[in-house]
Amino acid sequence: MNILSYRGPSTPGGVSATLSRVIEQTHGGQQWWFLHGLQLRKKASKLNSTEDVCQIPFKIVEGHYRYCNEFLWPVLHELSEYASLNESDRKMYEQLNVSFAWNVLHTEQTGPHARAFVNDYQLALCPKYLTQYSHRAVDVFWHIPWPKYVDSRFVPYLAEIAVGLLSAEKIGFHIEQYSSNFLNFVDKNLHEYTVDFPSNRITRPDGGSVSVVSHPLGIDSDYWLSKSRDESFSCRDLNIEGLSNENFILSVDRADYTKGVIHRLQGIEHFFSANADKIGKVTFVQVCQRTRAGLPAFEEYWQQCRALSDSINSRWGSKDWQPIVWIDTPVSANVLAWLYKRASAMLVTPLYDGLNLTAKEFALCSRDGILILSERAGAWNELSEGVLTLANLRPETISEQICSALALSKQARKERIDILRESVLSNTLSNWWQRFGGGIKTPEKVVPLSGRIHHTTRRDVWMAK
Repeated sequence: MNILSYRGPSTPGGVSATLSRVIEQTHGGQQWWFLHGLQLRKKASKLNSTEDVCQIPFKIVEGHYRYCNEFLWPVLHELSEYASLNESDRKMYEQLNVSFAWNVLHTEQTGPHARAFVNDYQLALCPKYLTQYSHRAVDVFWHIPWPKYVDSRFVPYLAEIAVGLLSAEKIGFHIEQYSSNFLNFVDKNLHEYTVDFPSNRITRPDGGSVSVVSHPLGIDSDYWLSKSRDESFSCRDLNIEGLSNENFILSVDRADYTKGVIHRLQGIEHFFSANADKIGKVTFVQVCQRTRAGLPAFEEYWQQCRALSDSINSRWGSKDWQPIVWIDTPVSANVLAWLYKRASAMLVTPLYDGLNLTAKEFALCSRDGILILSERAGAWNELSEGVLTLANLRPETISEQICSALALSKQARKERIDILRESVLSNTLSNWWQRFGGGIKTPEKVVPLSGRIHHTTRRDVWMAK
């Protein structure tokens, strides 16, 4: 099998970390294709070797990067106000997809009928090119949301993406809402395709069909459980100024406007304004780094986040204590596991998030912490029974749920973390891989979506709040 993703091993982020774990655990003939700088690389799982396949021109890589992050990313997260469209960048996006597909077809050695497993929005056109010139089967997993609401100006560009995906045999999404959004988009905008809502299938103009399925990504439970049981690590090993074994609430994400970092900081600000007795007693640990270097919208967001954090620390901090401890450098899995385990609570506040793997990692590693989770995170659909839900991201709502988490009894905390742990263990990385990456042709258990969704959903209500 050929696995295609934009980033490869040792790259921060859920997709690359997930595929790294898959490659390590499998003993078959997988070949992982990914971009490293300007180099298209191939990693063979059987030989545990990596080779440079070709160099892609800088102009193509940079244009593709901008199209993905300045246009596709905000539009797919229903944040079109951040979208910047450049036709030249769109062509570079197409060219990089062509380069990926051409090299897989002409240099791989597993035969012309070997399956391909394409991951995420950066390579959405690859299924079309892979199937156009070969008879191989292609599966796709889409790791971010597919939007319900698309600005009419941007429909043709998402239609191009959808057509690329529809050359696959199977398209996977994390949750049914994303699958439903995709089916409705195709039904409304691609009239040469026929959507059968009860079976979740789409028939192409050539008579072939594609199955649209929902199954959220799991995490490597053995890996994270082993990290959480490691008692050799202590707070002193972190060497982080301002952090001790005292009561702290954790957040782990990137300074990305989809993650709601500013909303979270505003909630923290409200918490201290409304709860003077907590000043000096509760610390908020933000593991949050810059993202998308060189792109103005993300750099501006980072600066806004840091300025608000500094303002909060200046207002309520003292010589001996700061309300917010900010970790802006990469941290190891050992450090993350220790933070997950020791945190009184974890605060996850995205405006829109495909899944959020850190919420699941926390659920496995935590001793008795409380997960405060926005219902706009895809993981909320799996974890909702054990979390304190953020139905909106108003500062007072976040503040109230922080107070609720701190007030819970030890028994109530244990009951909630047990529910979360059971949910995470019921859907591990292995379960997901068998369904989407293993190439095992088993009948799909079809859970019919509710056809064309026109009724008001909880997400519509959330957006109006």
